[in-house]
Amino acid sequence: MNAPAVLPELVEGSAILAEKFESFQGEGPSTGQRCAFIRFSRCNLKCGFCDTPESWDWSSYDPTEVSERVPVTELVSWVRERDVDMVVLTGGEPMLQQPAMAALACGVAPVRVQVETNGTMTPTPELVALVDLWVVSPKLANSGMSYAVRIRPMALTALAETGRAAFKFVVTDRDRDLDEIARLVQEYRLSPVWVMPEGTTREKVLAGMDALHGPATERGWNVSTRLHILTGAR
Repeated sequence: MNAPAVLPELVEGSAILAEKFESFQGEGPSTGQRCAFIRFSRCNLKCGFCDTPESWDWSSYDPTEVSERVPVTELVSWVRERDVDMVVLTGGEPMLQQPAMAALACGVAPVRVQVETNGTMTPTPELVALVDLWVVSPKLANSGMSYAVRIRPMALTALAETGRAAFKFVVTDRDRDLDEIARLVQEYRLSPVWVMPEGTTREKVLAGMDALHGPATERGWNVSTRLHILTGAR
């Protein structure tokens, strides 16, 4: 089993954040759901199309300016003040801070907890018991990283075996990427599957969704929009 990584700068009882905000879920199986977002800073991957480079790209950003250490108790209070029934833990890669995630999930109960992860890290048993939905986004060759870096079989298997995971893939080239997704789905028995067009403009997202509709339907997969891009929300 892949041992959970620990950030050396972590302090017990706190989390390193990029931001927190209230909005609606713009992607995947909970699209449109009003929720609170907690974006953890730091990531173990470097995707070429990453839309949150401020969470890890220290060649372009100063981590002291784009992240802060926040007590988990403060985050719990903030979520409760939002009066939402779902909180999304995202990143960066939130699984680098599993102790903080578990403490936060415990504190906000019965608010539902959704985790967005790249699927390269195995969750602890404690965290598995606290998460309602794992939205796992394994990275494809289009991310610019090698297979060994972006695909970790033990972690993917562990997440699939929770019985509470959905697998969401970012598509930049329909023909090439869908074949790669199909291979991963078959090899690691990933289900349910969502495919989503890469894009940070309304026009690109709509064109990508149009291109994905037919092929995804034929394969029995779901298509995800990027609702926050289409509406201009966060």
